[in-house]
Amino acid sequence: MSNRAAKPHKAQSLTSADSAQDISGYTVFSAGDAGTAHVMAHRMLDENRIELGHRLLGQWLHGRAGSGSDWIHLQFHMAVFELALDDWAAAYTRFMDEVLPAAATTEEALTDAPALLWRLSLTAPEHTELPWEALRRTALSRMERPADPFVELHNLLSLAGAGDPGSIELWLQSRPADMPSRPERLVEQMAVALRAYSAGFYEHAANVLQRIVPQLSKVGGSRAQNLLFWQLEELCWDKVRDATPAPLYAEVA
Repeated sequence: MSNRAAKPHKAQSLTSADSAQDISGYTVFSAGDAGTAHVMAHRMLDENRIELGHRLLGQWLHGRAGSGSDWIHLQFHMAVFELALDDWAAAYTRFMDEVLPAAATTEEALTDAPALLWRLSLTAPEHTELPWEALRRTALSRMERPADPFVELHNLLSLAGAGDPGSIELWLQSRPADMPSRPERLVEQMAVALRAYSAGFYEHAANVLQRIVPQLSKVGGSRAQNLLFWQLEELCWDKVRDATPAPLYAEVA
């Protein structure tokens, strides 16, 4: 991460956290000035102090420029605050300016880019075109090599967001018969759900998600990151309800 000159005024400075873990016990990066900002963002989200977190992280980011995965992750947190405050346009602009360029050309946003674009898609204005194809290309390239299960999970999210059940199916077919670890088995089940979702089989996707989402923290990630999977389950159930005809009631004379 580059050296970013401007810092908050002392009266508005970020308070150092007592712990470098979030409420779920996940250890978050905490080194240096950026680490302090990161721990603060997690604490504000865990305590549901969204407006304060938005203000403090916004002050820290103001006047700074950066690059690299830590910088992108802080942009992810800021966008999460913006979405929680119903400022979709600000979160979208942040994604396009700070996250997408790295996601399209590097592997520095393999988890943050699909996670944030999915969050944007959940509340996007009708007929909004989102840049899934750039994330899909990066995911397909990365999937040619072994990866951590948490990264694999987000590669699959990119494919599902792009509406590519075929590539998810090919990934599933390439898996060994016996997964060597529980996280890898959970990622495989998530792939089944995402394949169903992207093919329009929302009830099947919802049923699989209902079973595995409570366990997905074992794959990795913080509470802030894993909240997305609960939202995806809710999205699938919403689509099931929308597709179910309303019951007809006979009028009683």
